[in-house]
Amino acid sequence: MKRLFTLLLLSFAALSCEMIDEKLDDLLDKRDWVVFAEGTELTANVPSKQTVLNYKFESTLDWEVKTGDEWLEIDPTSGKAGKDIKIQIKVAKNKEKTSRTGYADLTLSNDESYRITINQAGEGDENEDVVVDIPNNQIWYTSIDGKIVEPYSGEYNEYAEAITTFGGNILSNTYADGKGVIEFDAPITMIGDYAFLYCNTITTLSFAKSVTTIGDCAFYGCSSLTSVTIPDSVTTIGYCAFYNCSSLTSVTIGDSVTTIGDSAFAACSSLTSVTIGDSVTTIGDSAFAACSSLTSVTIPDSVTTIGYCTFYNCSSLTSVTIPDSVTTIGDSAFGGCSSLTSVTIPDSVTTIGEYAFSGCSSLTSVTIPDSVTSIGDWAFGDCSSLTSVTIGDSVTSIGGWVFFSCSSLTSVTIPYSVTTIGFQAFSWCESLTSVTIPDSVTTIGDGAFLGCSSLTSVTIGDGVTTIGNDAFSGCSSLTSVTIPDSVTTIGGYAFRGCSSLTSITIPYSVTTIGECVFADCSSLTSVTIGDGVTTIGNDAFSGCSSLTSVTIPDSVTTIGGYAFRGCSSLTSITIPYSVTTIGECVFADCSSLTSVTIGDGVTTIGNDAFSGCSSLTSVTIPDSVTTIGDYAFYGCSSLTSVTIPDSVTTIGWYAFSSCRSLTSVYCKAITPPAGGSYMFDWNASGRKIYVPMESVEAYKSASYWKNYADAIVGYDF
Repeated sequence: MKRLFTLLLLSFAALSCEMIDEKLDDLLDKRDWVVFAEGTELTANVPSKQTVLNYKFESTLDWEVKTGDEWLEIDPTSGKAGKDIKIQIKVAKNKEKTSRTGYADLTLSNDESYRITINQAGEGDENEDVVVDIPNNQIWYTSIDGKIVEPYSGEYNEYAEAITTFGGNILSNTYADGKGVIEFDAPITMIGDYAFLYCNTITTLSFAKSVTTIGDCAFYGCSSLTSVTIPDSVTTIGYCAFYNCSSLTSVTIGDSVTTIGDSAFAACSSLTSVTIGDSVTTIGDSAFAACSSLTSVTIPDSVTTIGYCTFYNCSSLTSVTIPDSVTTIGDSAFGGCSSLTSVTIPDSVTTIGEYAFSGCSSLTSVTIPDSVTSIGDWAFGDCSSLTSVTIGDSVTSIGGWVFFSCSSLTSVTIPYSVTTIGFQAFSWCESLTSVTIPDSVTTIGDGAFLGCSSLTSVTIGDGVTTIGNDAFSGCSSLTSVTIPDSVTTIGGYAFRGCSSLTSITIPYSVTTIGECVFADCSSLTSVTIGDGVTTIGNDAFSGCSSLTSVTIPDSVTTIGGYAFRGCSSLTSITIPYSVTTIGECVFADCSSLTSVTIGDGVTTIGNDAFSGCSSLTSVTIPDSVTTIGDYAFYGCSSLTSVTIPDSVTTIGWYAFSSCRSLTSVYCKAITPPAGGSYMFDWNASGRKIYVPMESVEAYKSASYWKNYADAIVGYDF
C-alpha cells in the first residue's frame, strides 16, 4: 500500500507572502503512495534576524514534527491525515557572530521521516535574502521589467522539440510580489535545449533539485541574467547553456555536475568568479572563453582535461592553479589571459597544447614539469613579460613559435631530452642573451632564434645535423658561433643580419651554403669554407662589408647569384676550376676588389658578375668561358686591359661599359662573338680593341661591333 505526502514552501522571510498552492488532485487519484517532492530533505538559508517559514503539505497518514533546537518553534507539532495541512516554523534571532544549523523532522505514522534543514547566518555576517528549496514542479524568476518571461516558443521547427522538454507541461506562468513562478504538471527534470533563448529581461532564476540537466543553449543570450542557482542535483550543463549572459556576475557549480559543456559560460563578460564542483571531470571547449571580468577560478581535483579555449581571452584572470589530476592542457586553454601573472603546471600534465598560454603578456615565469613530453606550437607565444623558462627533462620537441616574441625572456635551459627545436620556437626573444643547444638536438628549425637581437653566444650541440632557414637571422649581437662537424645543412638566411659576427668556419660536413646564409653580417672579416661544400647559394655572403678574404675550395661547383655582392672590403678572389658558373651579380659592388682569378672550369660569367668593382685593375678570363653576361664588368673604373679568349661566343649588353680606365681590349675569337648594345661605351679615351688580323673587317661589319669600328685594330695573337 503506497501513501502520498507532498511538502511545499508557502512563504518566507519575516514578512508574509502570498501562498503558492500546488495542484495535486490529479496526482492523488485516491491512491495510497508516498512522494516526497524534494527527495529526502528541504533546506532553508535564513538571515540572523527573526524569520518565519510557512509550509503546507498533504498526506494520507497522521504526522508529527519535532525539533531538538531551542531556537526553532513549530506550530502545530502534530496532526491527522488530510489536505492543506499548514505548519509554521518560527526562527529566533541569532545574537551570536557565528552561524548555526537546526533541523525539523517530520515523521509519518508509518515511521518514515523527512527532514527540513535550517541554516541561519550569524549576526553581521548574513545575506538578507532567504534562500529555500523550490518545489520540484516550479521555476522561480525575476525580470527587469516586472513582467512575465515566457520560455522560448520555438518558432523555428528545428528547435521546437528540444525547447519544450522540461519533463512536464506548463500549467501556469504568473508574476506577483516581485517574483515570477512557472508551474508544471509534473516534476521537472531538465531545463531543455533553448528553453530561455534570448529571454533578455530575465534577471534571476532558481529551479528545483529534481532538475538533472541544463540543456544546450538553455539561457543563451539572456543578457540581463545576473545570478543563477544551480542545484546539487544537476549533473550536466550543456553546450552554450549560458553563452553571452553578459550580466552574470558569479556562478557556483554544484558537486554533482560532472560535465560543463562547450561554450557553457562563454562571453559572460561580467562574470568575476567561478567555483567548480568536485565532481566535474571535463570542462568543455571554450567553456569560459571571453569571460573578460573573471579574476579567479578554482579547478577541482576531479578535472582531468582543460579543453580547447576553455579560459581563452579571460583578460582579467590573474592566477590559476591547475590540480594534480589534469593530464592535458588543451589548445588555447588560457590564450589571451593578459593579466595572468603566474601559473603552476603540476607533474600530472603530459601535454601542453597549441597556443595554450599564448598572449599571456603578464606571465613572468613558467616551469614545465618533467612529466610533459610535448609543448604545442605557440604554447607561450607573445608572453612578453616572461623572463625565465625551465623545460622539464621529458620534453622531446619544442614546437613552432612556442616562445615566439617573448621579448623579456633572458634565459632558457633546453634539456637533453629535446631532439627538435621547432619553427620560430624562440623567435623575437629580444632579451635572450645566450643559449646552449644540447647534443640530443638534431634539428634547429626554421627561424628558431630569429630576431633574438641580444643573443651574444650560442653553443650548438654535436648532434645537430640541420640548421634551418632563418635559424639565427637578425641575431645582431651574436659575436661567435661554432658549427659542429655533425651539421650537413645550413638553411637559407640562417645567420643573416648577424652584424656582430666576426668569423665563421663552415665544416667539411656541410655540402650547401644556402641562400643569404651570412648576408649582411657586416662585421664578418674572415670565412673558412670546408672542403665538402659544393654550392654557395644566392646572396650567401652579400653585404658582408668587412670581409677581406675568402677561400673557395675546389669542391664548390656553383656560386649563386649575388653571393658576395657588396663585400666592399674584399681585395682578391680566386674562383677554382671546379666552378662552372659565376652567377648574376656574384661580386657586384665589391669596391675594394683589385684582382680576380677565374678557374678553367667556368663557362659563364653571369650578368653584373663584377659590376661596380671600381678597384679591379686586371682580370684573366680563361679559355673555358663561352658567355660574358650583361653588365658583367660594368663600372669597373680601374680596369685598364682585358683579354677575351677565343672560346667566348657571346658578350652581353653593357658588359664592359663605364670602364673609364680601359685602354686595351684583346678579343682572340676569329669569328666576332655575338655582341650586345653599349658593350664598350664610356671607356677610356683612345681605347683600342685588338682582334685577329684576318678578322678586322668581319668585326667592323658585325652587329654591335661596328659601333666601335674606329677602335678595332688587327693583332697577331
